[in-house]
Amino acid sequence: MSAYMIISVTPEDEQKFREYETATLELVSRYGGVPVARDPQPLVLETDAKPAFGVILRFDSKQAVEAFYHSEDYAPLKEFRQTFAKAHALVIEAPEQ
Repeated sequence: MSAYMIISVTPEDEQKFREYETATLELVSRYGGVPVARDPQPLVLETDAKPAFGVILRFDSKQAVEAFYHSEDYAPLKEFRQTFAKAHALVIEAPEQ
C-alpha cells in the first residue's frame, strides 16, 4: 500500500531552502520516495496556516517514510531545515488501484 507524505513548509530563507530541497530529494529517492507534486501556491482550507509550499512525496509504505524520516542520513538535513523553516507533515496510506 503506497504512503503519501504531505508537507507544508514556510522557509525564512529561500537559498537555504533550495539547498535543503535539492539534498533532501536526492535522499528521498534513495529511500524509494518519488516526488508527486510541489505547489508554491497551495490552497489552504480550515486552518490559519499559510505555507509557502505544499509538497507530496510517494513512498512504498508508511514504514518506508519512517525509515527515511528517522534515518541518520536525514537527521542533519532535518536539523538544518529547522533553523530556517516551519514545516508540518502528514502521512497517509492509499490502496493500490
